[in-house]
Order: sequence, then structure tokens, then C-alpha cells
Amino acid sequence: MDATLRTFAPHALALLIGGLSASLGVTYVARRPRVQSVLASIRLRTLGAGCLAAAGLAAAAIYTLVRPALQGALSDPRAVTPWRFLAIGASVGLPLGLPGVIAAWSEAGRAQRAKLKRRDWVPTKDDRRAYATDLAGQIAEISPRPRALTASISGDGGTILSLEGEIDAEEGERLTAALRSDLREIGFKRVEGRNGSEQWWARV
Repeated sequence: MDATLRTFAPHALALLIGGLSASLGVTYVARRPRVQSVLASIRLRTLGAGCLAAAGLAAAAIYTLVRPALQGALSDPRAVTPWRFLAIGASVGLPLGLPGVIAAWSEAGRAQRAKLKRRDWVPTKDDRRAYATDLAGQIAEISPRPRALTASISGDGGTILSLEGEIDAEEGERLTAALRSDLREIGFKRVEGRNGSEQWWARV
């Protein structure tokens, strides 16, 4: 029994590696940023046809490879290289990776719809004022100690976020870097701060 296991161990290992590589590899590739942009433009009908075609090719490959490989392995295991079983594992793993592709397509579609929705939204001065007020409340809430801090807007069109109170230049730079994408989206161009006699600013 031990000799049989040792004989077929490379074949079983190749089968496992091929299956996992194909399944996880397809999912990984589908979540790459460039592939996500392509998936977002694909319709459901096209995606379904592609998945069916991939599953059909995998089934044909399995049918073509499995029978001769098993017959050869049973008659003389040394005559069938593990590479054949690696290909069989990949053929089996490919259809198993298709749910990951479908999930990636769904996520790409949601991200695309959200992007288009943001593009149609034009932030106003009132939106920036509300953002500043909410930001001051969030800073006060997560701060480990009570601090006196107010946030307001200034400048032409209210495109400058003004922070006044207990926040120094280093904290302001970190805060601006962390919120830069949100600040740009809502229309801020600069963040200014005043802490006593200290004044600082950061470009958004």
C-alpha cells in the first residue's frame, strides 16, 4: 500500500497544484485593476456566454486527458508523467474559478455605477460646509482627549477648509493626506489651519 501511494503521490500532487493554480489564478487575474475596467464594460449575456464556453472547453479537455491518463497510470504509472495530471487539474480548476470571475464582474459593475453617479453630482458650497461641520465632529469623537477645534469653509466658493483650534501642522498634513480623495471629490482645493499663533496650510 505504501509503495502504491509513493508511486501515485507525484500525480496526485500535480493534480492538486494544477487545480488550485487555475482556480485561484483566474480569480486573481479577474480582480486586477485593468481587468476590472474591462469587466465593467461587459454585459451579463456576454459574460454568461464566455463562462459557458470556458466550462465547455474545460470539460472537453478533461474528457480528452483523463481517460488515457488513468489507463496509462494504472498499467504503468511511470509511463505517465505528472505533467499530464497537472493539465487535468488545471482543466478541473478553471470552471471552479468562474464564480470568482462573476463576483469580480459584479463588483466592477457596482464601482462603475458609483463612479458615474459621482461624476453626475456637482458639489455645492452647502455640501462643503456640511462636510466641514461633520469632520469637526468626527475629529472630536475619535480624539483620545477633549480638544477645542472648529471647522469651517472660506475662500471663493468655499473651496478652502479652515481648521481652527488644537491641531498642529503635522496633524493637519496627515489629516489632509488621509482625506485627500474625499476633499477633492467635494471640491476643496486647500486646507488651512490656525493653532494659536501657529498657522499652516496643505494643498489638496
